[in-house]
Order: sequence, then structure tokens, then C-alpha cells
Amino acid sequence: MDANPKTLHGLFGADLRLVVPVFQRPYVWTEDRNWRPLWEDVAALVHRRLSGEEVHPHFLGAVVLDQLPTPTGSMPARLVIDGQQRLTTLQILLAAVRDVARELEIPKMYGSVLDKLTVNEDELTDDPHAGYKVWPTNIDRSPFQAVMDGRLRRAVDVAVPVGAGDPVIVQAYRFFFNRAIEWADELSYEDRLIEGFDALVRILREKFEVIVIDLTPNDNAQVIFEALNDRGTPLQASDLVKNLLFQRAEEQGLPVEDLHRDVWSALETPDWRKEVRQGRLKRPRLDVFLTQYLTSEVAEEVLAPELFLTFRTYVKKSDAELDVLMRHLVSRAAVYQRLTADKHPATPEGRFLRNIGILDTNTVIPVLLWLVTRFDEQERAQAVAALDSYLMRRTVCRQTTKNYNRLFLDLLKELKAKDDPAVVEDFLLRQGADSGFWPGNADIRYVFRTQPLYGKLTQTRVRLLFAELEDALYEGKTERLVYDGELTVEHLLPQTWERYWSLPQTDVEAYERRQSLLHTAGNLTLLTRKLNPAVSNGPWSDKRREILLHSALSLNRSLPAQWNEELIIARADHLAEAFCRRWPRASGDATSRMVPAPSTGSEPHTTGVPGGPSAVGVPKPRRDVARHIQEAFAGLSTGAVLTVREIVAARTSQYDAGEISAGAVSFRLRADNVPGIRALRDAHPMAARKIG
Repeated sequence: MDANPKTLHGLFGADLRLVVPVFQRPYVWTEDRNWRPLWEDVAALVHRRLSGEEVHPHFLGAVVLDQLPTPTGSMPARLVIDGQQRLTTLQILLAAVRDVARELEIPKMYGSVLDKLTVNEDELTDDPHAGYKVWPTNIDRSPFQAVMDGRLRRAVDVAVPVGAGDPVIVQAYRFFFNRAIEWADELSYEDRLIEGFDALVRILREKFEVIVIDLTPNDNAQVIFEALNDRGTPLQASDLVKNLLFQRAEEQGLPVEDLHRDVWSALETPDWRKEVRQGRLKRPRLDVFLTQYLTSEVAEEVLAPELFLTFRTYVKKSDAELDVLMRHLVSRAAVYQRLTADKHPATPEGRFLRNIGILDTNTVIPVLLWLVTRFDEQERAQAVAALDSYLMRRTVCRQTTKNYNRLFLDLLKELKAKDDPAVVEDFLLRQGADSGFWPGNADIRYVFRTQPLYGKLTQTRVRLLFAELEDALYEGKTERLVYDGELTVEHLLPQTWERYWSLPQTDVEAYERRQSLLHTAGNLTLLTRKLNPAVSNGPWSDKRREILLHSALSLNRSLPAQWNEELIIARADHLAEAFCRRWPRASGDATSRMVPAPSTGSEPHTTGVPGGPSAVGVPKPRRDVARHIQEAFAGLSTGAVLTVREIVAARTSQYDAGEISAGAVSFRLRADNVPGIRALRDAHPMAARKIG
């Protein structure tokens, strides 16, 4: 290969076509990362020249060009192996400056100089596109022509849409055009516009350099392309995959243009370039699909940095013809689009697909890709239902997702080996470790009765849970409610309940019990955004009246006239039953993994949250919070102050350090009748003083 530095005059000055292969990615450079830094470099060099300072050449990177056979008498051409983003941007910049020069009626010689850098002038060629120095890939040709032909100088051509959805090439042109206009306006105030344009054109023509690497017939363009692009750039793996497939298609004499138009172009839409989140990273959607596709095909973990290398190995080992493989991949892409769409039909499978997105359990997608392409919806219904139940039950029980990647790979291997969707249910039932077990009905009842869901699950997941419970409670005798907006989660017993929901101020046990039930399923419901704040903290009689008046949800239609701890638990049981109907566990219930073992002693169970820790085991003796507070101050002089946190941390005959809750201490202090202790309500609401 030959490598030489060239100015833009040396690169674009002669009649030469730089052709971007159709299989390379479209134009993707952006304002923040590319256009603005380039313009700032241009402006800085021009300022240096206008200030009389020496201007050194500015390096813009490298481009790799390969020989492109052309008929005798045709314009010379090179194939752009690497650097098409850079070359396209430079042409857009030159066109924008050219158009600004004409807009401001700068002397024509500057426009002529820029024309020579943007237009080939061979009038004898038969190629209708020979006038363009750079000829981009298919998807970018229309907007690129509009830019280079000067049609965007005053008005956008009707073939190029206007607005936020403009092609990226049009956005780039407008950025450079606007920056150049602003720069020219500043020079006009200094009466240096012509001098400034002279400096600008000379800088662009002579002081910006690229290293041009011309390949010889003995150089392997594919190897060089991979070496330049597959080094710490996992987000561009799909471009490498595309390049690999079409390079091999060319080698095999396949109709490359037809394959691109009829097959691969389906993956060239902006939707596939959109970045989607995967864990902490964002990746192009096409890269994510290729990872899921390969995982489904080989049943092995595919790491993002190794995506291209894994795909290359996959192609090498495949027995399928290359064009058949490409069609297979694109057909799976259509399935993936349906599986990961924003909206799904109101079928059991459609609801499951929606749930996957909300639960963020994309590791199951390779399994679904395989199931959907092997079996019809009825044949795979039981397998889909089992996956739905498994994932939702583990989510509600707040079980770890760390093992999902390996678990679903093992499931995929077993599915491929047995070719039977019934494998799914059997496989999930066999998972015995805590990291993979399928929670039973007793676990669900225990969680609904005793465990906080609000604040432990995301708001989106809680809304999903209660929307599905609403559907499970529907009995067919009333109209089914179809809600096309976003409901919000509401506490029936308010989070700040003290004003209208009083307890005896000496009953700390009752306070702690109420607090333990506040965020559980039995105390939560869904309301509209307008209704929620209207009823949030009022007394139950008012709150219930407004809910029954305005809410049509089955969740809310049978709320009782009174609301207390026992009724919260009863409603939790009711909702747990609905949950188990909506997400049944295959082959019946299972031995509970979460409910504490009952006491083997003869002591009677205490009252409290049924099924919860206070309902099993040896009953704890009633302890005196006031005495704990008094003992926390023991040994301190009159006037001493302790914060609630310090009182909680004290070890006394009643409680170990940290055993009592801060809420219980604050609640007891509000009674203001702990002998010798007074709460500092005004000066320090979370503290108390010894008074005698």
C-alpha cells in the first residue's frame, strides 16, 4: 500500500470519483462529536491566519482507498474502504462555505475555487453521477445530491423532508451553513469579510490534510477494514458484519446490488441505528439484535466486544449459501422487531412481550426467537405462559436476575436438542437453587401480606402488576375498562396517615405494625392522575366516597366502609389469589422458599401480620418504649439533648442498639408524657431533652 499526506486540494482538486460501497453504513456523524469540533478547528486556523500567525497543516485522519476498475475513457475512481464519514463531511463543509460565499456575494473566484473541490468537470463521461467527488451509499444519495447541487442554499428540495426528521446529511449542511453565516456576520462588523473569506478558502484548500492510503492489488481490503474498525469499537460491530457479508458476496460473484436492495436494505432504516439501553450501556439496536440472533443460533453467550468475531466464525462454519444465510438473518430481524415493538396485541403472548420490556429481562429474547420461528402461537402458548409466570413471580418476590443469562442459555440448548416447547415448563420446574427457583403460591401470599412492594419495585413495575391484577379480577358481568392513559399508584392508608388515622400514642406495637403494612400490596391501588392527589391524605370516609364515585376499576369497586390493618391483609390475600390465577405456576404449588418456618414449641402464636414473622415462632414480650427513652438518658444531666437517632442507637433493658425504629421513638415522644423527657417539637423535631 502507498500512504501519502494530501491537502483537500490534493485529494479533491483533480477529477476523481470516491465511491462508497453500498454495504458500508450510512452517514452517522453528529454535531457534538464531529461537526462542531471540525468547525471550531476551521475557525481557529482562520483566526490565526488573520492575526498574522504561522499556520501549520491540520491533520484530519486517514482514508483508505482501493483500486476500482473503470472502462477506458471513464473518469478515474477509487473505492472508499475506510473514511467515508470523514470524506462526506468535508464535502458537506465545502458545499456550505461555497453556498455562503454566493449568498453574501463574495467575489466569484472564491466560489470557483470551492467548485473545483466539490464538482468533477469531465463533460465527456456518460455517467450521470460522475460530477460528484464522493458518491455515498444508497440511503444517503438523495440528500447528498441536494446538498452538493446547491438546492439547500435557499430552500430545501421537495424530495428532501424539512424538520427535526431531516436526513443527517441535511442536518450537517445546515449546521455548517449557519456557523459560516454567523462567522461572516462577525467579520462584517470589522469590515474584514473579503479578507476573512480569502483566509477561510485558503485554509480549507491548503492547511487541512488527510493521510490517503492507496491499496495495491496485493492488499486485502477486508483485513485492512477490520483492523481499522474492530479495535475498541463494539458499537459498530453491525457495520463490520455487513462489510464481511458483502465482501464475501462479491468474491462469490453474487449480485451485490440486488442483495442490498432486496434483502439488507430492511436493516438500513433509522430504527435499527437507534441506540437502546442494555444494562449500563447503550448500543445500536442492530447490534443488539445481532447479539440475540447469534445467541439463538449457537446457544452460547455472545459478548458485545466479540460480536463481530463470533459472527465471522458463525459464517465460516455455516453450511448455508451466503445469500440464504443473509435472508435467514433478515427474516429473524423482522421477528425480533415484532418481539421488541413498543406496542403488542392484547393476547396472552402480546402481554408477555410487553412485560419483558417493563421487567427488562431481555436475556429471554433468544429463547423466544427460537420458539417463535419453530412453532405457531398455539403450539408455543404453554411455554410462553410458563416463562411469563416464572419471570413475574420472581420479580414480585424480588429474586435475583444475575443467573438469567446462563439459565436461558441452558434452556435454549435443551430446546434445540429436544425440539419440543414442553421443555420450557419442565426445565423451569427443575430449577432448585435459590438463584433460579420458581416461587409458589405460598411465596406469593407471603410477599403480598408482609413485603413492601412500593419503593422496592419501580413505579412502572408496580403499575404493570396492578394493571394485570385488575384484568385478573374482571368477571365478565361489567364492561371491561380500557384505559389508554397512565394510572398512578395510590396508598389507601396514606403514607402520612397520622392526622386522620390516629392510634393511641402509647401503642408503639400498633404503630410499627401499621408502618409494616403501609407499602404492601393490600394497601395499594391504581387511580387516575387527577383523582390521586384529590384523595391522597384525607380521612377514609371521604377518600372511599371519591374513589367509588370516580373509579371504575374492579380493584376499587368493593372497598369496605372501614379500613384497617386486618382489612389490608384480607385484601392482600384477595389480590394474591388473583395474581396466582393470572400467573399460575405449572404443576401446582411448590414448597415455599420464603415463608418463615413455624415454631415447633407449644407457645401460642401472636397476632399480627398473618404469615409474616410476627405470626410465627415464640411471641416476644411487650416492651416499654418510654422506659427505653428514659434509660437512654440515664446518667446525663438535666438539659441534655439526644436526637431520635441517638435514642435508637442506645442499648437498654428494653431494646438492643438499633432494634427499635426511629418512627416508634418519634411516635412515642409525641405523647409528651415520658416522665422526665420532653420532645423538642419546634427547635428540633427529631430530638428530646432531659428535664428532671
